[in-house]
Amino acid sequence: MNRKWLFVIFVAVPGLLVLLSLGVWQTKRLAWKEALLENISYNLISEPATLPAELKKSEHNYKMVEVEGSLEPRSIFVLTPVKGSGAGFRVIYPFKLKDGSKILIDRGVIKEKDTDRLETVGQQNLVKGYLYWPNETDYFTPDPNLERNIWFSRDLERMASFLETQPILVVATENRLDPSLKMQDPTREIPNNHLQYAITWFMMSILWFGMSAYFVYKMIKKIEN
Repeated sequence: MNRKWLFVIFVAVPGLLVLLSLGVWQTKRLAWKEALLENISYNLISEPATLPAELKKSEHNYKMVEVEGSLEPRSIFVLTPVKGSGAGFRVIYPFKLKDGSKILIDRGVIKEKDTDRLETVGQQNLVKGYLYWPNETDYFTPDPNLERNIWFSRDLERMASFLETQPILVVATENRLDPSLKMQDPTREIPNNHLQYAITWFMMSILWFGMSAYFVYKMIKKIEN
């Protein structure tokens, strides 16, 4: 068989099928991601429930809950940008529940200059917020500066160990530290670029098809001549 036909059979056609399958896969991922974001948004506007006895990330991530207890000392400051104000800190507190167990409360972001006014420790609080398992730490994330108590990500297991709590984090939607700083919609932190990816793969498949068709055309013309 002519080598050029081998190219068509083993390179051009399989390549086109691969590109098309990647485009279809991204459209399926797009539908899945949109359903996920819709489910998260629904959870965030739902009435808060009591803290479940057994927590599972797959079931309870972004679920609204209501917890009552008292804030403990030794808060953690997670460095984060504040729009229009430069650097700020996301403040994580240990929170002692009525049954004596402790969890983590993310009370929101404050400006760097306001860190000295944190005097809510020991007060009884009813905190409403959503359960969250952050995924912010990777190989490139620096270790926390424990001397200055500055962290660079919300590392759930490490924060819980440092503050001697259970690895359970509730991000407060009410009773936040600084209500003037708007709470960021958590769905904004979840990338959804699957439409762009799908378009890219489909455009590449069209280009691949055009190049392959042109190659076959030139090959046929050459045979005819």
